[in-house]
Amino acid sequence: MRLIALLLFVSFSSQAIWYESTGQAKIRNGNVEQARLMATEDAIQQALLFSGAQVNSLQQVVNGVWQTPTTQIYSHGAIDQIEVIDEVQSSEILSVTLRLDILDNSENCQNSSLKKNVAITRAGFKFPEQATYGQIFELPKAYSDKLVTHLNQFNHLFNSKPDIFRKLNTESFFTAYNDASSSALIQQIADQNNSQFVWVSQIEDVSLGEQQSSSLTFWQNKAFERFFSLNTALYNGLTGELMTQKRYDTFATWQTKKTARIDVNSEKFWTMPYGQEITDINVKLGQDLASYLACVPAQARILSIAHDTIIISLGVENNLVKGQKLKVALRKGFNQKQLIIDTDYQVRVTQVNQNTAIAQVIGDKLLANVQLGDLVTLASF
Repeated sequence: MRLIALLLFVSFSSQAIWYESTGQAKIRNGNVEQARLMATEDAIQQALLFSGAQVNSLQQVVNGVWQTPTTQIYSHGAIDQIEVIDEVQSSEILSVTLRLDILDNSENCQNSSLKKNVAITRAGFKFPEQATYGQIFELPKAYSDKLVTHLNQFNHLFNSKPDIFRKLNTESFFTAYNDASSSALIQQIADQNNSQFVWVSQIEDVSLGEQQSSSLTFWQNKAFERFFSLNTALYNGLTGELMTQKRYDTFATWQTKKTARIDVNSEKFWTMPYGQEITDINVKLGQDLASYLACVPAQARILSIAHDTIIISLGVENNLVKGQKLKVALRKGFNQKQLIIDTDYQVRVTQVNQNTAIAQVIGDKLLANVQLGDLVTLASF
């Protein structure tokens, strides 16, 4: 379990907050040093995500202490000081606890105060025939259930909206050419889940690798390596546009009878080495998603228009508050694509409900040319 504690607030020419964060990593093949680096990265990521710090890489924020700049962080602030205060090794897990002094530069990320909604769809299966060994055909649904549960740990940063009961043909979302029907489906899923973004995934490899050498006797099950590859994509649900795509790969020992049927919904599966490796991917995936979304502007659809008043798809769950100013943008179709066109219209929030809000035009302007489905964004002025 990862822990983050707020320790101290100090105010000088800039504001700084002390955080205490614990990261964990598995010790693989006895490599304690690699586990220490991974646990340290995990602790730094947790603290940055919780505080909302904006840096380009971990190498920058620890001033040479961190030597592996593999992680991109997109939020607001920077680490002024970092200190290792504890390290615990138990069994195959190494835990590192850090204390970090994070400077607050929130003006760099004007939209970070609003939480974005993300529709999480069910993972697809590119090669379901690979599931024959172990009969793990239900893995996409079971995996998606686990992912949604894990992403709930980030509900202080974004809202996960599970949409995992419908099966999607995910192949079209990972091709070089994303057709108009796929874009329309993304927007439909976003509308139905009141979400700004839609997250899509596809399990692309669960095949067996080489048999692992061991001293097993003939009556014991043979051990193989088994792969798990996941391709992911984040779409703008308001336009259907692909925003970012990333692949995650891992493998683990698979040791069962060839004719065995493995229940992927059981805790036995998720405590197997293979299930634990998939869980580790979810940890990394959640951090990456939170980092990417941190400073992406929050936008909402206009649900209703009446003279100088609109209803929008943001509310209490997004941290919207009465009195906030929003600016209006038009959503126009062009060559089967959606374009966002800024306007001079400004509105002020007058009432906030759980997932909707009412806003009124500032000034004497009427909302000419503004239609249902057009957008609002938190004003930065």
